[in-house]
Amino acid sequence: MGWELFNMKTIRLTTCQNIQEAALIKGHLENEGIPCILTNQNITTLLPHFNNMLGSGVQVLVDENDLEKAASIIFPDQDEPLSCPFCNSTNIKYSLGSKKLSKMFFILISALHTIPINNISKTYHCADCNSDFKTDIVS
Repeated sequence: MGWELFNMKTIRLTTCQNIQEAALIKGHLENEGIPCILTNQNITTLLPHFNNMLGSGVQVLVDENDLEKAASIIFPDQDEPLSCPFCNSTNIKYSLGSKKLSKMFFILISALHTIPINNISKTYHCADCNSDFKTDIVS
């Protein structure tokens, strides 16, 4: 592993809550011959109370050509696309959800007062029935 990392077009495979989980995933992928890069390790380790806010956490990046193979290794049970548990639609987005404005307001207050609000996190949002939900799948 060396110069090939500079020629990669990377895509986020998953986001982990801590460096230990990300290192395990990285080791597993590299044992399978898939090079990967970890980002946000320092900020996640130094400011753990900001984890889960707006997609923060240690991100595992892989080459876009290796994404499908890496996803099948890390998420072996995820064969079918994610669907809404309320209406079974596959028109799903990973975002702040339906209460986006109130979450943005709390983020602004948190930034102005330098008080972390840890419960603001992204969720899956169904565009068809306008409902928010979470899954057990690490995203």
